[in-house]
Amino acid sequence: MFQEFSVNNILIKIAETEEEKQQVYRLRYQDLILDYNKSKVNNLEIDRDDYDNYCDYLIAVDTDIDEVVGTYRLIRREHAQKVGQFLTEGEFNIDKIKDKNGDILEIGRAVVKEKYRDGLVIGLLWKAVIRYSMDLNIKFLFGTASFHGTDPSEYKNCLSYLYYNYLSPDEIRAYAQEDSCCDMKMLEQDKIDLNMVKKEVPPLVKGYAKLGATVGEGVYIDEPFKSVDVFILLETSRINPRYLKRYLED
Repeated sequence: MFQEFSVNNILIKIAETEEEKQQVYRLRYQDLILDYNKSKVNNLEIDRDDYDNYCDYLIAVDTDIDEVVGTYRLIRREHAQKVGQFLTEGEFNIDKIKDKNGDILEIGRAVVKEKYRDGLVIGLLWKAVIRYSMDLNIKFLFGTASFHGTDPSEYKNCLSYLYYNYLSPDEIRAYAQEDSCCDMKMLEQDKIDLNMVKKEVPPLVKGYAKLGATVGEGVYIDEPFKSVDVFILLETSRINPRYLKRYLED
């Protein structure tokens, strides 16, 4: 059972009430969906799909104003089976991961309200994801991380760097689906501009890399969402020990 915790005015917990879940849907719409594609408006002003009928949500609540200011969606194998597949499978072939022994967890719809993006809230949510995973003996965490826009060449330095330095081992490697994929290896290794890598890398990808994550092969161009997506895989037994200790201690 996940134990909620707090730091200052930020409470981290599993969403339980319908009001908390509605705040999650509104936050995802305003600060995630519209952040990538401002034309993707809907009258309900929420982001919700079939997975939301079954999944768990980690939420960060500002207790001073009783508002959800950050969230992660957590989809276990049993949740995905009720829908038919993991959401990520629409973009990446993850058969090698699904065939491994042990439970797996898809993490996604990560979003933090803009005024809270100083690092504290996302750090606390990562801590919660790790604790949740350890409580349930999850072996693999996975999902996608997005770059803005639909032109992978804008991120050729970063994507090439990820390919050469963070590609998942073959036995657990995911592959971008062929209907909308692009090669990550856009530059030869000695042509990569490391200064541009730092400019191009999204904070979420940078954070996952520090934890010890690897990436799938190829990127998926999500036209409706207006993003270039990379597959992220984190094997819990290989999480960077320095960060694992920090996330598990009170």
